[in-house]
Amino acid sequence: MNVATIYIPAALGLCALTGALTGHLAARHFYALLTLALLIRGTANFLQGNPLLTATDAALTAYYAWRWWKNGGGDDTKRRLRRLTRRFTPTRRTAPTTG
Repeated sequence: MNVATIYIPAALGLCALTGALTGHLAARHFYALLTLALLIRGTANFLQGNPLLTATDAALTAYYAWRWWKNGGGDDTKRRLRRLTRRFTPTRRTAPTTG
């Protein structure tokens, strides 16, 4: 498990960096790969009991997930949520009065 939690995030990060530098990877895919890599690394640091590295990885994971979302990574999710909200019709209700 230790070897996998070291080399898998490193490989994902290297693939993301190589793809972004060569232009074969869109920004949202770059951020998605970095998010996944840091999520794996953060989980491994949490299980090993490294609080500082866990907090750093969690912050970077949140930042890259936010960048992924802002660059169109969550477009399908946003579309599904909008379609779901259209099905609900709001009704105004007044509070019951007790006298």
